[in-house]
Amino acid sequence: MVPNFSIPLIGFQQAGFEMDKIAHRIASQNQGARSEEENGGALGFDPTADLVLMAQVENTAEANLRVLSTHDELAKNMLDILG
Repeated sequence: MVPNFSIPLIGFQQAGFEMDKIAHRIASQNQGARSEEENGGALGFDPTADLVLMAQVENTAEANLRVLSTHDELAKNMLDILG
């Protein structure tokens, strides 16, 4: 049985895309808040939810990396047994 590397690779890639979206959203909100602040308004966003989501995405990415590492070790062990 050959390990399937595509599933954790796709998961890791999706985590990267999610992190980019969150970072863009935070940057956009921050830019809007600066404009409001310059016009005398208060800060207009609460980044707490995005920061929590970033931590969740980070955990997902780490889990996918661990799966890749385990697949790699399994493949090496199989080659050692066969070769």
